[in-house]
Amino acid sequence: MDTSMPGWTLLDTHPTQGRTFHRPMDPSETSFLWDGLLNGTADTVHAHELRLSNGSEDARLFSDVNIVKSWLSAKRRYPLTGAIIQGPSGMPFRKMTSKTADDDDCDRIAGFASQPHLAVREHDLTVIRPGEIVFERVTGAKEVENRIATFFDDARPFSEDLLTQLYVVCEVERTDVLYLIIRVAHLVTDGMANYTFVRCLLDMLGRCGESEPVQIPLEDRLAMAVPLAERIPIQLRSLSPARRRWRMALGSLILRSRMEKMKGGHTLPCSITRSTPFVPARSREMSIMLTPAETATVLANCRLHKVTFGNAYPVLTQMATTRLLYRRYLRGEISEEEWQHRKKEPYTISSPLNLRPYLDKAWFERGGGGEFVTSLSLSFYQLPCMPLGETARSSGQKLGLSDGAPPFSDLLTFDRFRYRVELIKKQAAALFDHPLFLEMVHAASMQRQLRAPSVVLQWLQRTKIAKDRTREDSDEEVLTIKDIPRTWGHAGSSFGDLASMLPLEYPLPPAHRLSPFSSVSHPSRAGYVAYPRPSEPSPQSSADSIPSGLDSPTPRIAIRNTWLHLNARPAELYLTAWSFGGRMKMFSCFDSNVYEEAVVKEWLAEIKGAMLWYLGRTHEPRRTRQSRSGKVGVEGIHTKL
Repeated sequence: MDTSMPGWTLLDTHPTQGRTFHRPMDPSETSFLWDGLLNGTADTVHAHELRLSNGSEDARLFSDVNIVKSWLSAKRRYPLTGAIIQGPSGMPFRKMTSKTADDDDCDRIAGFASQPHLAVREHDLTVIRPGEIVFERVTGAKEVENRIATFFDDARPFSEDLLTQLYVVCEVERTDVLYLIIRVAHLVTDGMANYTFVRCLLDMLGRCGESEPVQIPLEDRLAMAVPLAERIPIQLRSLSPARRRWRMALGSLILRSRMEKMKGGHTLPCSITRSTPFVPARSREMSIMLTPAETATVLANCRLHKVTFGNAYPVLTQMATTRLLYRRYLRGEISEEEWQHRKKEPYTISSPLNLRPYLDKAWFERGGGGEFVTSLSLSFYQLPCMPLGETARSSGQKLGLSDGAPPFSDLLTFDRFRYRVELIKKQAAALFDHPLFLEMVHAASMQRQLRAPSVVLQWLQRTKIAKDRTREDSDEEVLTIKDIPRTWGHAGSSFGDLASMLPLEYPLPPAHRLSPFSSVSHPSRAGYVAYPRPSEPSPQSSADSIPSGLDSPTPRIAIRNTWLHLNARPAELYLTAWSFGGRMKMFSCFDSNVYEEAVVKEWLAEIKGAMLWYLGRTHEPRRTRQSRSGKVGVEGIHTKL
């Protein structure tokens, strides 16, 4: 093992195809590997509509040759895009049915290697492998949107030898428009990594071969894509093995205790059966947007009230769920028994957690903030029971309704809204500031790693049985909300302003903090050297200086639109939000085997409504009241939830 790139081992050297390095997958990567085997679960698709700023004058930028060249350049810079999956010692990951003398240390999980490895073959980074780039032609944007919406209905194109794929879609009658659709297996990437790769690809596309930033040696790039255990802070890695084990055990106990408290919960009306966890999702996506004026007002009010949108988002979604359910209850679509149960249940959210800022500081500052490698975990937040406000004391009186449900003001006042936002903030601080935070992250990853294979194996077994049957089984009984011991309201998070990670015009000027030719390093600027300032004498070779004529490039390519599609897990309801071009977009990926599209559409509309009511308007200052003890307090803060 090379100590300069921990975890990686030189497996083989070929006289013409170069070296092959491999390393064991860490628990998070392994979990995503098993997820992907469930018909592509958790695969991500990023789609971008591109326009030429100078029209057909720069048509060569969208040529097949330039696209392939740019893709290969990005692959060399981020080697995990060309990685493959193997077992130990370079053996196949699948179809291992009996032990041999060479693999006594390799147990098997029903035909799979128990310790999967990532392998990077140097030659693969310089060529286009079969199925890696697909060129298509369409008649217009609508056809592209329909294609993206049903992307995961097709058979998964990935295998152990292909984990990334590029679809290049051109309009028949437009040479100034191009759609790039990038599909990636989650085991090698996450949200930050995806935007790093797209940014690099678009920058190279805009330069059209005029100059390529210096490529860093493969060993140095692999040293940034080491297992998660090698990226934890040095002070933790320096502890004795016994102390490390003690901290891991304690972190596992604390995590278990926290998860025990998150029982119950509820979500949107849906259809879940006992076999749902073992049936690949029929993934669909839906979105809704704010106008530029609405977006500006919401963000301004977040600053005014010292509320982060990420902390407010779970409360807004709970309010949307409440109104949606209340509307159905009043229409008689939810029974009295179910309503009485739901209104007492907490609302639990799972959220992807970007681990990068909490890992090794030196790694983070060298580009780890945007490195193309999985660096995330899951965090969980819980809000109290359904906010019914004044309606809980109506005692059968006629309710004032707005669009078939009580208005937001009757369900949760603005002061109570801020209180619930503060609850989310405190839960996040309690997690991130905990001295055993990373140990709890490790325990969660280990639990997922142990659980994930059983889901895939049961699905494979059920698929085999189904093929052998001459008739389909009768429909399974749909579970009630009370039959499920733990229910997540939804999963998801907020990305903020995409322009901070994915600028809208390319190529980037050297003055931009994320430019390949920037003179300063940045945590999110992964895969590049820092170029000297033009005014400074450089001790580096001329090859490491900014090429002449590229110090102030003219923007040639603009991103006009962007889509995200996540291949949902079984029964998943995923929600995210971001700002793009001055407009906020709320986006949901969901399992349409479980959730009806009409219900998700209504939910998104309610989230927008809640956002505009709580953060899109002016609220009166909070009134004060005098308690019996004579102390003055803020009205509502000390009342029961």
